[in-house]
Amino acid sequence: MLFNSLPYFFLFAFTYLIYWNVNQTGKKLTIVIASILFYAYFSVPFLFHFIAVVAGNYWYSSYLWNKKEKKEDTNNSIKYIIILNLINLGIFKYFYFFTDSIYFLTRSQSVKTFSSEWDILLPLAISFYTFQLIALQIDIHRGQAKERITFYDYFLFIFFFPQLIAGPIMRTDNFLPQMNNPTIDPDRMKKGLFLIIGGLFKKVVIAENIAIIISPLYLSPSQYDPYSLWITLFGFACQVYCDFSGYTDIARGSANLLGYEIPENFYGPLLASSMRDLFTRWHVTLSTWLRDYIYIPLGGGKASFARSNWNLVITNTLGGLWHGANINFVLWGAFLGSFIAIERWLQKLIGKESFLDNKFLTPLKIILTFVIFSVSGIFFRCGANGTESVSAAIDYFSGLARFPVQGITLDRIDEILSFLALTMIFNVFQKHPYFYQKLKKFQDILLPIFGVVILLLLGIFGENGKDFIYFQF
Repeated sequence: MLFNSLPYFFLFAFTYLIYWNVNQTGKKLTIVIASILFYAYFSVPFLFHFIAVVAGNYWYSSYLWNKKEKKEDTNNSIKYIIILNLINLGIFKYFYFFTDSIYFLTRSQSVKTFSSEWDILLPLAISFYTFQLIALQIDIHRGQAKERITFYDYFLFIFFFPQLIAGPIMRTDNFLPQMNNPTIDPDRMKKGLFLIIGGLFKKVVIAENIAIIISPLYLSPSQYDPYSLWITLFGFACQVYCDFSGYTDIARGSANLLGYEIPENFYGPLLASSMRDLFTRWHVTLSTWLRDYIYIPLGGGKASFARSNWNLVITNTLGGLWHGANINFVLWGAFLGSFIAIERWLQKLIGKESFLDNKFLTPLKIILTFVIFSVSGIFFRCGANGTESVSAAIDYFSGLARFPVQGITLDRIDEILSFLALTMIFNVFQKHPYFYQKLKKFQDILLPIFGVVILLLLGIFGENGKDFIYFQF
């Protein structure tokens, strides 16, 4: 059920009308039913699988709470539930990645035959709910979840439909304290509507139109000229930002209208002045998850300088693998992790106080960071092409520096520059909330105008809504 579709509109409208006309128990029941319907729309069999996974995790959480109350050690116990959740994720998401890797290394026909005998589909949102479940178990183990959670609240925390499919990845302190006290007022309603309208604009008007323009190029990058290849790089960075940030906006806006706040995931990432800064602004709930549950347990920054850099590369490589069961996603994560480590090394080499800290160089650093991030998108986007992803990425990289300049120019490529400008405007508003606060003075006038405009644009551009990119993860 896509956010930019009529089924979601009707589901949310009925949920909203019932939700605000019943008591608190009825509110929870309404969201639970809506969440079940939302997931069942994709797959009823996987709905039962999802419920079983949540029920199993709840039982184990109760077991951990019992041990904590008895002052018993949970260091060994926590490992088992993490392993079980990762096995569940691994079977569905990484089965073919592992068997294909073994076949590549051994050329064993028995492995290839074994792999071909299975037809494993990917449950919707399995990557997101697995990380959320693991975080909840670890928070209980660490004592960060102070009180027991009823099964009803546990279920609602994991199943909450606005953020179920692609996050944000919520933590115990993000949502649980609000669960029994949803609040709504005119400001929150207006904020929610603005977020939904802005999210739809990002997704339907910017992301989907960029996708239509650039998709042909990825089928055969070697046929296109360097100009098309470079502009497409920047176009895809804008597409994935508008697609995922648009999803997050709609999720947050929907939650606002139900009386809840869920975390922001983006803070103007395409205006970051370094790769390290970018990942404090891009997919923040995943970045902090990787930091808290992988990077810090590996030793984080407390280890030696060389080891902490290595920990960064490992963490980002695993983050890349989380995105997709494809070697290109692994390379994407390693590429980004390596650049963050190189930045740390240069900072140590040059020193904290240097000419690089001059504020007049900030625009240059923003441009350089955006270019590096856009180049990394070659791995990410080609990773969606399947078995030929590595060769497509190699063709793309080689074409960027092709000389003499040759190849065909992609149709409508210059339109990407207009979408790039629109994307940067959204990043300015995210990075500098000051501008949004100024706009709030005119929200009573702007809200109906923006509402009519987005309806007209949906009529023009939204006839064949596409999946959000992060639905595949």
